[in-house]
Amino acid sequence: MQRVTLLILSLFLLSGPDATTQLTRNVLFLGNSYTGYNNLPQLVKDVALSAGDTLIFDNRNPGGYTLEDHSLDPTSGSKIMAGGWHYMVLQGQSREPIIENFRFKRGAQQLNRLLKQHDSCAVPLLYMTWGRKNGDAAYCPFYPDMCTYQSMDSALRDKYLDLADVIDAEVSPVSVVWHNLRQNHPSIELYQPDGSHPSAAGSYAAACCFYTAIFKKDPSSITFNYSLSTADAAAIRNAAKTEVYDSLQKWDYQQLPHSEFQYNIGTGANEVMFNPISMGVSQSYHWDFGDGSTSTLINPTHSYVSNGTYTVTLTTTNCNLQGAHSSISDTVIEFCSHTPNITISKAWLCNYDTLWTQAATAYQWYSGGVPIPETRQFLPDYQRYTNLSNLSFSVRTTVNGCSELSQIYYASSQWPGYFFDATAGGDPCDGDTAIVALLHAVGLSGSEIIRWYKNSSLLPSFNDEDTLLINTPGTYQCQVINPNSDCPFDTTYSGILDYNCSNVGIAEPEKDMHFSIYPNPASELLTIEGANEMTGEEIRIYTATGNLIKTVEIEGTTQLNISDLPNGLYYLLLQNHPRAVLKFIKQ
Repeated sequence: MQRVTLLILSLFLLSGPDATTQLTRNVLFLGNSYTGYNNLPQLVKDVALSAGDTLIFDNRNPGGYTLEDHSLDPTSGSKIMAGGWHYMVLQGQSREPIIENFRFKRGAQQLNRLLKQHDSCAVPLLYMTWGRKNGDAAYCPFYPDMCTYQSMDSALRDKYLDLADVIDAEVSPVSVVWHNLRQNHPSIELYQPDGSHPSAAGSYAAACCFYTAIFKKDPSSITFNYSLSTADAAAIRNAAKTEVYDSLQKWDYQQLPHSEFQYNIGTGANEVMFNPISMGVSQSYHWDFGDGSTSTLINPTHSYVSNGTYTVTLTTTNCNLQGAHSSISDTVIEFCSHTPNITISKAWLCNYDTLWTQAATAYQWYSGGVPIPETRQFLPDYQRYTNLSNLSFSVRTTVNGCSELSQIYYASSQWPGYFFDATAGGDPCDGDTAIVALLHAVGLSGSEIIRWYKNSSLLPSFNDEDTLLINTPGTYQCQVINPNSDCPFDTTYSGILDYNCSNVGIAEPEKDMHFSIYPNPASELLTIEGANEMTGEEIRIYTATGNLIKTVEIEGTTQLNISDLPNGLYYLLLQNHPRAVLKFIKQ
């Protein structure tokens, strides 16, 4: 399958409106007392009117409200659902972004989703609030960022900008304007006596900032001074011009649509699974598969009726106050009479194994969808191209001038499986001899190189013995290599057995594991309880002689029905964790 990608982006670049154009903006303010003090929405309307523009607003600002409070408030929700908004202003509680950042983001995301449902082109606008005048002494012992104005202001700024990136918002950087004024005009008092809420000058600074952010116009055109002196009002407008108007794009975190995509071959006939690289952008999708079929799904799967060459086109679209924006990308996909696949050379995949495909005239291997230098029929030592986030491989082969891509092969090397069993249950700490047997997941092959050690010293009398007799305390180690296995390097294994007599008995393998089983013994149901990081792992059940009889995938807590198993001793192993072995008794 030949892949040729032509990426064509058709984007409308944003620019500020002409200063002479009279604009009307419908804005919903959701906040608390910082918005309510001095009636900020009305103040924004007044400064806009003096500059020749019109603000139509609604607001809800109960004291102390957080963004999550608004997201759960039916009144706030009904105001959003009334529709017709150009902007929705979001102002969190003054401490919320620092001490409850998760809820801060979650509330904003829920409000933004509701907004987009009723006004798909409306823009969330974040009210970036300021640090308290002298920091927040009550919270300083628990949150060092709140100890001073500077540290609290900086932390709030970072949290609002991070949120803007998450929800594709614009920002009204009120705290930045306040910071400018504190540095350059310290005589202008921005705070109420409580050192938190805005004074008349503080709210006027916020209003000038909002006017600039909403209308994208120079606040120098504002003639309304509120209750301030002419000099103070002019200084505040100039700070808003410097920090906001002169850097409008700096405060715009909206993302334009992105249409680049990848595809994988499915298991069906000429089946393709498409995966857009959305970059987290909120956008709509329109797929044209090149055979007359289309889809608006995000991740569609499409099957082509016959072999041939098809041009797949993805068009993504989103919008804002400047109109609709689109991005388009094309990819040519080819289906041939041959279909490549990937095989391995061993019974199971080893860490240093080689991947193969059938014979063709040309080859190109991919790791994680990215071409790699390998252009032969085989990919030796595939492990060179793997990392923690990429264990997938594919190959494109060419026969008679036609190129086709294989299904993805997900590489996951397997540990063949050695483990130990204290078969006789002896205890050298009590004077009894412990008998420790080495077992193999596929049975005792008899060809292993086995070396036992006590306190790091070799026990030569037990060389190549699969059973060790322990009659004195100490730390015992077993090292195993099976040169005849499918993965001779992978089967190198080291097991530690510890009898220290302060902790009687053999150190159970559970100490090295992250899962447990109960009840034990069990008759019908066996519960396997694993840590979250084990989700997706495969557990295997073996008989005491090493025969595999059952496999199950871990999903948090898993219950196994073992009523059909004969009574006896069994072993549980995690596929890719050689020390992760537990035993249970079916009775």
